[in-house]
Amino acid sequence: MNKLDVCLYKFTINNINYKLLNFFVILHPNIFISLCKLNFMEEYLRETWFFDYNQPEIQEILNRLNLKNLDTIEKLRSIFYFVRDQFNYSVKNLSFEKDVFKASNTVLKKDSFCIPKAILLATMARAIGVPSRIHLVDFINHRLSDKLAELWGTRVMASHSYAELYINGKWVKSTPALDLTTCKNHGFIPVEFHPSDDGLLSSVDVNDNPHAEYVKDHGVYDDVPYELILKIIHSTYGHLVSKLSFEADIPTF
Repeated sequence: MNKLDVCLYKFTINNINYKLLNFFVILHPNIFISLCKLNFMEEYLRETWFFDYNQPEIQEILNRLNLKNLDTIEKLRSIFYFVRDQFNYSVKNLSFEKDVFKASNTVLKKDSFCIPKAILLATMARAIGVPSRIHLVDFINHRLSDKLAELWGTRVMASHSYAELYINGKWVKSTPALDLTTCKNHGFIPVEFHPSDDGLLSSVDVNDNPHAEYVKDHGVYDDVPYELILKIIHSTYGHLVSKLSFEADIPTF
């Protein structure tokens, strides 16, 4: 399928007359592609059970951040640092219950981990009209403690998540997992917000020791792929899933 065919398919499955569309495409192909892009973006702006941005808990936070007089980039910057630093990174009492990944539940907590924080960032971005999605990956955590590596039988951190934000015509990766305090305490390089560059975990720490090595891509999603996350976790850690709550001397993500 070429670009026009994909656009036609997208519109026709939404019960738009194919013959009329085809006629319009012949006359104005560039305009149609632009309209198609807008149509595609709708799925990255919609509210879902996980991305529940109309809930009062989310709206209260947005009002408290006083975003009204900021441009879009500055709004995103404010939201990113709120999500990154307001919720301390923690895997204590880690749970993969569905409610844990609901954005309006995350804002009620003091601690969180990569997946809920990425979901919250994506949710708040949608709330201000910025398309967003979730990206799942696996990476090798070279800073994982020997104790946890032995317990888990691997240094691979499965189903690590970050948000992707559609800024100035392109998708930008944005990772709010590690708060600034955790970074300072453990010698990690903080991820900053850059509207034109990807913000991923650093491959080295502040002492130039190996840190995050991305090894597997599980794809991008317009909504939280909850069943896939559970499948990845179970396939990687097996019977240890029930032991994912512990005191960690070095954080995992």
